[in-house]
Amino acid sequence: MNRLSTLSAGIALGTTLGLTSMLCALAFVLWPDEALDLVGAFVHGLDLSTVKSAVPISPGRALYGIVGLGTVGLVAGILFASIYNVADAGRARSLGRDRP
Repeated sequence: MNRLSTLSAGIALGTTLGLTSMLCALAFVLWPDEALDLVGAFVHGLDLSTVKSAVPISPGRALYGIVGLGTVGLVAGILFASIYNVADAGRARSLGRDRP
């Protein structure tokens, strides 16, 4: 297998999660009840109506979530690629194919 670039994996996951958060915030602005129902389906049918906010989402709060989730994705991607590279190097050694 090929080594993964840790920074590239982190940027890719961080960007993906940031964009997903942005689309989620937009869905909650446009269709709050339907978006809440969809998230409830993601968590196996839990009724999330009791935690529904009565205050509309602010742009600053949405940006905070987008940046926060993007940062978590960056760190998670770097961690994932690092673990992958260590595991792949160990696998290559066990198969007798040392890698540089």
